[in-house]
Amino acid sequence: MSKITCLWDAKAELGEGVRYDAIRNEVWWVDILGQKIFCFSLNTGKKSQWDTPETVGRTFSRQKDEVLALFKNSLVRLNLDTNDFEPLVNFPEEPKNNRFNDGTLAPDGSLWVGSMDFDCKLPTGNLYRVSSDFKQTEIKDSSYIVLNGPAFTHKGDRLYVNETMLGEIYSYDVDSKTGDITNKQLFSKFTKDEGLPDGVCVDSNDRLWVAIAKGGRVRRYLPDGGIDLEINLPSPVVTSVCIGAVDSNILFVTTGRILMDEEMLKAYPLSGSLFSIDIKDLT
Repeated sequence: MSKITCLWDAKAELGEGVRYDAIRNEVWWVDILGQKIFCFSLNTGKKSQWDTPETVGRTFSRQKDEVLALFKNSLVRLNLDTNDFEPLVNFPEEPKNNRFNDGTLAPDGSLWVGSMDFDCKLPTGNLYRVSSDFKQTEIKDSSYIVLNGPAFTHKGDRLYVNETMLGEIYSYDVDSKTGDITNKQLFSKFTKDEGLPDGVCVDSNDRLWVAIAKGGRVRRYLPDGGIDLEINLPSPVVTSVCIGAVDSNILFVTTGRILMDEEMLKAYPLSGSLFSIDIKDLT
């Protein structure tokens, strides 16, 4: 059984957007609804956090004292010293009741970000591609209620996106030269008892790791859609995953406390924490 460690009992309402910074050996994550950004140093154990003026879906690369952050309806450059932010990309097509939820960096340097209906009811979410110079945005797909992921294979020729509320994982073929996506297919369909597919990542063998909200676990898929591994977490609300550390042998997992009553919180007191899982022996 893999060793599971609680790195940070932050009691996040909706911990999400975990990513690994290989240059600094840091783990970054957010509390979307609590409007916070977190950073955990694997070198020193130092915990840093910043309040944000609105919901924050995730962060991207860090430059000196700044990070790129996906705010409610824009991509911004956030100064970590002053909390001032500069909008880099606005998305005028977005409905007022939407918020941005997740995103990833593609192999070609573009950013792919997804939005959702704030109330998780209407299919108003969009999948965007933002050029690496932030000058061009394009809606690549639409009609999602809650869009999670996205995640690319290492060659960038396949893209995974989750429709969380419908329990569906989709795959697309990607043209790495043009950024066009085609051949949308249902990769996996969850039953009501399995929970909801949330954040995802792809490992060096192009296996898909999926955080299962309301399912309390992480699942790993083979490229052909077969399930070959599941790991239970000490929280029913498992929200996002990424792989990192020096040898890329640690899975980092965020959790939340959203929609949990007092009885559930007593049973799962570490909900809202950041966890690490040693996966080096999980071939």
